Amino acid sequence: MIKKVNITIGKKNLISDVEGIEVGNAENTDLHTGVTFLKFNDKFRASAYSFGGAPASCEIELLQPKNTVEFIDGVSLSGGSVFGLAAGSEYVDTLKLENRGFKINDTGQSIPIVPCAGIYDITEQNYSNISSSIYKKLAHEAYLNSNKDFLLGNSGAGIGAVAGIHKGGLGSASSKIGNDVIIGAITIVNSVGSTVIPGTGLLYSSMYEFDGEMGNNLSENFRDFEHYQYQPNIIETTKFHKEPKERQNTTISVIATNLDLSKLELYKLAKMSTSGLSRAIRPAGTSLDGDIVITISNCQRNYNEKDYNFSFICSVASDTLTRAIGRAVYNAKSTKGLKAIKDIIAKKE
Repeated sequence: MIKKVNITIGKKNLISDVEGIEVGNAENTDLHTGVTFLKFNDKFRASAYSFGGAPASCEIELLQPKNTVEFIDGVSLSGGSVFGLAAGSEYVDTLKLENRGFKINDTGQSIPIVPCAGIYDITEQNYSNISSSIYKKLAHEAYLNSNKDFLLGNSGAGIGAVAGIHKGGLGSASSKIGNDVIIGAITIVNSVGSTVIPGTGLLYSSMYEFDGEMGNNLSENFRDFEHYQYQPNIIETTKFHKEPKERQNTTISVIATNLDLSKLELYKLAKMSTSGLSRAIRPAGTSLDGDIVITISNCQRNYNEKDYNFSFICSVASDTLTRAIGRAVYNAKSTKGLKAIKDIIAKKE
């Protein structure tokens, strides 16, 4: 018999509710691009699953269960596609000075491991000025800015993000299972698919909202369903209406927990958590997306499946990611030529 468990949101409702994680953001407001860094106070075990057709990433293959390295020293999320991956080298150089990383036998050498994932936020307006050096500079700022508290929406790597035809951004959420298990998520939503139900002001993720974290999106806009009809054709709310090109989209996410999961279990967690994207974005994981989920653990709480079924843990993680995606879009602010969902809802009122 499965015992009834109380699930609540974490203290901050951010991924930093998982002990040992701080988040740093930095933006170039002229170029509308930025970086987000997950800074750890100690190493985290990690794995990852990539299910989009056009990822921009580094060190993700290393996180597969078949490969040697188990622990990582940080995670880099960035704009700028392959140019933004250069942020990882700045973090690696800084962590080397702190003697962080994979230890090479008795040599005294440390190799910092920082998986990187990037979104494509390059435009006709900023392309000529985009370079790797910009992201190295931003990475330095983000490292110094790392904190338990951070802004959602147009922050860090989310500043240039677009979700369907609406403003995307950075989102985060957390869930507490019982008294001692924490699961947190952070995401940069830059999807081909829409996060909004066509013809409404409703986020797909609003069904999973906790304590008004998306402005009571479902209850406040429920009347939109009075004349709603299912529309198999969702072209008008996605980037397909503009014929998106390869590598111009991506939702990159990190899920963290304090449960001491093995690398294989973290891989399974990442894979199962992709359902969280499918609930919040329609469609998700397309051949034009580079969707990646990285899963990490500080290994502080022993895991016994007698306490919590593994599929249940994965389900809560998926829900947490769904909420993080909703919070990214809900907290985004309109930019030139791109409306945020908050402004669309306000106009309807």
